[in-house]
Amino acid sequence: MSVKTSLMPYLALCLSSNALLNCKRYLFEFKRKLLRQPHSLKVFIKIDDPYSYILLQALAHFIPRYVPSMSLNIVFYPLISVPENAFPEPILWQKNAVSDCQYLAKLYCFDSVNSDIEHHQSDKVAATKALLACGSTAADIHHLVKIFADFWQGKNCHQPKTTLQFSPQEKTSLSRNSDLIQKLGHYQTATIHYAGEWYWGVDRLAYLEQRLISLYKLPLQPTFTKTRLKLGATSTLKQADISSHGQHNKSLTLYFSIRSPYSHLGLEQAVLLARKYHIPLIVKPVLPMVMRGLAVPHAKKMYIFHDTKREARRLNINYGKVADPLGLGVERCYALFEYAEAQGKGTEYLLNYSRAVNSEGLHSDTDRGLKVIVERSGLDWAHAQSLLKQTSWRQWAQHNLDEMMQLGLWGVPSFCYQDSKQQLNVWGQDRLQKIVQTIHLT
Repeated sequence: MSVKTSLMPYLALCLSSNALLNCKRYLFEFKRKLLRQPHSLKVFIKIDDPYSYILLQALAHFIPRYVPSMSLNIVFYPLISVPENAFPEPILWQKNAVSDCQYLAKLYCFDSVNSDIEHHQSDKVAATKALLACGSTAADIHHLVKIFADFWQGKNCHQPKTTLQFSPQEKTSLSRNSDLIQKLGHYQTATIHYAGEWYWGVDRLAYLEQRLISLYKLPLQPTFTKTRLKLGATSTLKQADISSHGQHNKSLTLYFSIRSPYSHLGLEQAVLLARKYHIPLIVKPVLPMVMRGLAVPHAKKMYIFHDTKREARRLNINYGKVADPLGLGVERCYALFEYAEAQGKGTEYLLNYSRAVNSEGLHSDTDRGLKVIVERSGLDWAHAQSLLKQTSWRQWAQHNLDEMMQLGLWGVPSFCYQDSKQQLNVWGQDRLQKIVQTIHLT
């Protein structure tokens, strides 16, 4: 093992530490006060991104709630495109985004998006031109929402199609906006940049609220928290807790990658959810994106790392001292999964493995690190060693991936909840609350 590899968990621990975060926040606020500047929020939006529409509607409530207490400078930056490698399955992503935003709109009593409308490129160009022509400050929020509303309700879709072009000035503005979001370190729209940190969509807006509330000691509570799952402390799992006494007409399936930070959070929460509602939990591992030949932009990796730490902190889940299992660590993990399953300890084994590589810095590509995980899971290390060279796991990992894709899902963690009446498929650990809502309705 190289010196760099051995040091990476400690570097990750430092980068994700509360001390470093608080120091950065202190310096940003000190500089702002020293220069007598307002709080600056940069909001990046895209007309065919339904999450941008939901976020703008949320900000229409957010702005009057906080502007009276502080000086807020909010500027909106329209984009026409994002990096192609930001979304490995753009068609599936967009279809899920529309459905998910319909759920969010209902949850927050916002105007929804119409999934039956087919938008043409000319519609996108026309609406983006309108965004660029509109004012870009907090005072213009309702005009921006109106442009998005017209687009997502198809009010301009019946007009004759013409080839629209951006003017040189509009191209310059769009290029400048694209350069800015890359310079600041992000890849996705429906995002807010404030004092060195990013907040994506309505799901992360509560973190920005809490930050401003804390700065001014306001007698308020964050309002955009309806998608948050609250199940208690981190689980001390025993496999029998979630399978032996489960409700036989219900099940929860988790499509999981041992390398995915969000899968780590998803597994911890799924275990708690399954135990609380006495539902069998089935975990189906898949290969990480990079090991399937898909690129992950650096900005995306860094945002996921810091966002996972933020979510883990709120959920009381340990995360940060990461020893990336990419490659051999993933292969060894999956090679032993069938053995763990046969012993009735499959989920317990994955949970221990995930904790080891995401919060303890154990290098699972070494026998020393893997032995700790195996024995912690109540498995025999000598027998486990004899199984490490087997490759049969590649077939079931591919089968799990194909099954996930057939459900209209493409990334991990994804969940499939089933009972005798229905099946609910959701992408991301942020939507476990939707599953809980469904359980309560049945």
